[in-house]
Amino acid sequence: MKKILLLGLSICFQTAFSQVSMEKNRLVKDGTKYKFSQYEQVFQNSEARDYFKKARTNKTAGEIFAYTGGFSLGLGIAEMIAQANTKTVYNMFGDPYKVKPDYSTAWSLIGTGVGLIGIGIPFALAADKNAKKAIELENGGTTAFQPYFKLESAGNGLALSYNF
Repeated sequence: MKKILLLGLSICFQTAFSQVSMEKNRLVKDGTKYKFSQYEQVFQNSEARDYFKKARTNKTAGEIFAYTGGFSLGLGIAEMIAQANTKTVYNMFGDPYKVKPDYSTAWSLIGTGVGLIGIGIPFALAADKNAKKAIELENGGTTAFQPYFKLESAGNGLALSYNF
C-alpha cells in the first residue's frame, strides 16, 4: 500500500511541475504553444537557452541549403522534361536538320541540388540534437557522466559489470 501511495504522490508531483516539450514545430509549456522565435519566454535556464539558440541557427542554415537545393533539383528536372528528344531546326536556306538536346546544364543543376540537400542534412540533425538537449536541460534532465552497475549472466553464473 505504501508503494502505491508513493507512486501516486510522485506522479502528482511530476504533473504539477511545468515541462517543456516540442509538438511538430512548436514549443509547448503549460499547454501553451510557442513559436521557435519565442524561445526566450519558454526557457528559464540560460544554458538551455544557449542550446536552443544554436538549434535555431542550425535549423535556419539547414533550411537555406535544403530549399536552395530543392529548387535547383526541381529546375534541373524541369529543364530535362521541357527539352524534346530531338529538335528539327531550319538553317537560313530553309533546309531542316535535327539537333540533339544538351542536358549538361540540367545535370549540373541536378547535381548541385543534390549536393546542397546533402549539406543541409547535417545542419538539420544538429538542430534536432541541440533542441532536444535544451529541452532536457530545461526539464531538469542531467547531461553529466553517469556510470552504473549492471547485473548480467556470464555463462554459468552472474556477473556484476560497471558500465560507463
